Amino acid sequence: MAQVSPLAEIIGNTLRQTCTVYRYGGADPTGQPIYGTGTQYPCRLAIRTERSFNDTGDYITNSTVNVLLPASAELGAYDMIDLPAPYQQGAIIREVVSATDQWGRTTHQVVRIQ
Repeated sequence: MAQVSPLAEIIGNTLRQTCTVYRYGGADPTGQPIYGTGTQYPCRLAIRTERSFNDTGDYITNSTVNVLLPASAELGAYDMIDLPAPYQQGAIIREVVSATDQWGRTTHQVVRIQ
């Protein structure tokens, strides 16, 4: 049996929100995506806001939402995720990154959404 990273337990204690993930199952004959039933996971939203000026001197704000999920969560790119209220419902997962400790054990997953 694989040993659980102590860091995974610490991170797990910070996942106090809940999100629902719907696994991508392909597309129907008209090209519309098909999703399975939802599975709830504990999560934590990490919202990063960057403020800068563009080439014309206009002030712009970019926000990125990363969702931290437990290492055991089953998910992948193209799955759909409902974030905790008041955030976006039905967002499509763009990328899943597995974070590891210094021994290479997965501690949690970071999801980037579209």
